[in-house]
Amino acid sequence: MTHTETSLQEFLNNPDTTDSTQRILYPIFSTHDTVTFKTAVNIAKGVGGELLVLDLCTDDASQTAETSRIGRKLLQSHLDSNHVVDAHLIVKETDSPLKTAIKAAEQRNIQLVVLDEHTPELLGEGLLGDAADRISKQTSCDVVSVTCTRGNSGISSVLVPLAEGRHSGLGVVVGGALANGANAVVDLFHVSSKKDDAEVTRVSDMFATARKRLPESVELNTWHLESPDVAEAIINESTHYDVTVIGKPSQGRLQEFVTGSITETVTEESENTVLTVQRGGTEGFKFDQA
Repeated sequence: MTHTETSLQEFLNNPDTTDSTQRILYPIFSTHDTVTFKTAVNIAKGVGGELLVLDLCTDDASQTAETSRIGRKLLQSHLDSNHVVDAHLIVKETDSPLKTAIKAAEQRNIQLVVLDEHTPELLGEGLLGDAADRISKQTSCDVVSVTCTRGNSGISSVLVPLAEGRHSGLGVVVGGALANGANAVVDLFHVSSKKDDAEVTRVSDMFATARKRLPESVELNTWHLESPDVAEAIINESTHYDVTVIGKPSQGRLQEFVTGSITETVTEESENTVLTVQRGGTEGFKFDQA
């Protein structure tokens, strides 16, 4: 499929004509990851959305040319008849790439931003929060951070560990969109320390609520496991899936630094691609028909 190219200013000045369209933004900072790009493509395809690739160039001429080449090459190489999605390349020279990405997300009603795992480290945000934190706090966008530890062999199965935190619902929607776009199966998975009758009923209700977030076209399985170690159970099960989608920890950054989190452990130790999802100010990214 072909794509359009424009400047950031032209993009921001162009009035919205399809307010109901889900817009997914993939910003390219100093480097990129093809797995992340393909993830963004499949998510956009899965919800019938619009993919915006934002090339954020520095003021160095050689880097500008290289970065622009990366964005154009990604779109030309990976958008074909199997990836029917409306895609746009936006090129912007800037000394403040994160601020520029936030501005684009704010002004053009972006529902979801998809980030490479290396982005927070390269931007050096430190205690102010990583790129996902900054985007989530300063816009109403939901955010997905992609960590890839396995070779890119396609997506046929998606695991979504289900919890009751603030970001859990987004994990269901992102997992469903990714599976729908990649023609994959999505499994909802919950781990309980004790699986008594009351817990089985509670988790069954969780699964039923999650099912309502997805259209019937998404092939969905659910299962409930008893285990004393939630992180270990998720990691062990992730070996059988191409992608795991998990919510960002809801505890404070200081507590997370001291005690760690299930999400952090899963991201570091899983052998597949892990998507960490984070809700913004509102529940913006969703299936319109769900």
